[in-house]
Amino acid sequence: MEGNKVTGIKNHLPNIVSCIRIFGAFTLPFLMWQSWEREVTLPFINRTFSNVPVVWVIVYLFLIITDKIDGTLARKLNVKSELGANLDVLGDAIVLVMGATLCFVRFVRDNLETWQFYLYLGVMVLAVCNRFFTFMAAKIYHGKGNMVHSYFQKFFTVCCFIAIFFWAFLRTIPEVTIYFLISVSIYATIDECVYCARCAEYNVNFKGHGFEKYKKRERVKS
Repeated sequence: MEGNKVTGIKNHLPNIVSCIRIFGAFTLPFLMWQSWEREVTLPFINRTFSNVPVVWVIVYLFLIITDKIDGTLARKLNVKSELGANLDVLGDAIVLVMGATLCFVRFVRDNLETWQFYLYLGVMVLAVCNRFFTFMAAKIYHGKGNMVHSYFQKFFTVCCFIAIFFWAFLRTIPEVTIYFLISVSIYATIDECVYCARCAEYNVNFKGHGFEKYKKRERVKS
């Protein structure tokens, strides 16, 4: 039996958290003062990192955490809605784009060769294009103007969040992280596009091949 939905301010808490993430992302450009950068020593590895943008990193980490909080609140309070889902996706996209752009332009650019800088920017463009491919596949085969939220795509988003956090902290980009993100993004896109092309009944919350079975569309006999 479905639980009773809450009323009042609690009914809007998940959306409020999503809005905090959206508006918080636009504060990131104002948290990049050089005077706020500090030398940080991590005791458990006994290593010192210079010019760590401490305030920026903390706020960015907080914005990442809100992505988990709003979804948890929506489930616990039983107040899931289409508006909430759209705000959640919008918040993720803005934080990722803002975080990646500022990280590239401000924190890591001086430590990269020119070709590396544009290569890594191209990787982010590739990630956006891959989402567009999934959107078009859903639109063409099912007339749906939304994208699949598979586990693989969610995993890619989480990896991007974490990668940007460490890039800003380290003020450089290890090449292995770029290759890993490219691989995950391409695989998630192929997995979702194949699903859109083969499924008989479209489900935006399809978990991904290997996680969930689905009814395949019948082939038209010639």
